[in-house]
Amino acid sequence: MRTRQTWIFIGAVAVAAIVAIVVVGLVRGGDESSTTQGEYETAVVNTRDRVDFALGRLSKAQSLEELLERMDEAAETIDDAAGDLDDLAAPTDLESPHERLVDQLGQLSADVKGTADQARVPGFEDILNGADGLNFESWDKVNAILAELRRQGVEVEPLARQSAT
Repeated sequence: MRTRQTWIFIGAVAVAAIVAIVVVGLVRGGDESSTTQGEYETAVVNTRDRVDFALGRLSKAQSLEELLERMDEAAETIDDAAGDLDDLAAPTDLESPHERLVDQLGQLSADVKGTADQARVPGFEDILNGADGLNFESWDKVNAILAELRRQGVEVEPLARQSAT
């Protein structure tokens, strides 16, 4: 009889331990994001500042070759910033704009790089001559998402409009 009671006791303890582990897991890990709104805001502002700085350098280029080199560097910086932001778990209520922001930053990086690459193709060298600035749909979408984040309490400025003048 003692053996049966021992096994029942062991089974009950095992079930209780499993329940305790599940409860602790739900309480501590139910929200995978351990990022607070303030920490997230800091990360978004840092990302925005990195992207804005990289794009701002384009308007200061003194030659076409320097512009193309800076475009390559900007594309890499934007891609790195998007990757760093993607590594961060957004607060639950900001997951949707977070994912869209990461995607659009990736697209902006691709747009900048693609334009630089196209300008290097023979016959397309003049596509940037006389332009007052560059315009990318992804830039507009990034700013729309930043505005959405502002409405949700994240204090972040839009990307600045840059021009060659």
